[in-house]
Amino acid sequence: MKNLIRAHIYQLKKDRFFFGCLVFSCVLLVASIRLSLSLASAENPVTGIEGLFDTFLGGDTVLYVFMLLTANMVAEAYRSGVMKNIFGRGIAKKHYYLSIVFTISAAYVLTMLIGGIVMGVLAGSSYGVGAISYPAYYVLAVLARILFAMVHISFALTMTVYTRNAITGVVFGLVIPNIPTILEMVLGFLKIHIDLGFIKVSAHMPSVYAASNDLSSFLPCFAVLCGYLIVSVFVGFMLLKRQDTK
Repeated sequence: MKNLIRAHIYQLKKDRFFFGCLVFSCVLLVASIRLSLSLASAENPVTGIEGLFDTFLGGDTVLYVFMLLTANMVAEAYRSGVMKNIFGRGIAKKHYYLSIVFTISAAYVLTMLIGGIVMGVLAGSSYGVGAISYPAYYVLAVLARILFAMVHISFALTMTVYTRNAITGVVFGLVIPNIPTILEMVLGFLKIHIDLGFIKVSAHMPSVYAASNDLSSFLPCFAVLCGYLIVSVFVGFMLLKRQDTK
């Protein structure tokens, strides 16, 4: 597994598409930080610590960029025959799958962390560093965000393995975790009211504006995220297992 992760990191260093995604992600983060600071004021300040966590826990658009990076890596591996060579060497398919999820998730988290630190420094220089009133909440919120990223990257990977197309993989990777929301909208249009909030990812994600000592909301949050991740990984394993890449 470690060797696969090192190989993916080396591949990213040589991949122009990765650097393009990285630059685009940084542009999005700069725009987000600039907007947040422009909306801040003496009456509604954004402290350094608050800005750091707010930036790190946000960034869905940046996540979509990394999903596209994941899908492109896998699709290119199929097109170039790299996938055939990898499995021809006896490398376990599940190890290959997990190594991609871990590598891209780590790259996304690192990008968001750097963006959060920049935001924290800029906000702290204007409105002070501030303090963390509920440290346990923020620790769990960070873990939830990392798991959230892994879920979406995993779905992008799974659907790209299935379709062998980067764009299709990303689209389906975005749609599947949001099926409950889409289903609610369709049924609502048909005058059928149903609440699927208990399996909606967005309904359980934490926010810095809702920080408190009440940590009970994290139990359903982690349950839903882990459920989606298990489903995605299981389907991905099955697809790879049944594929003949020789």
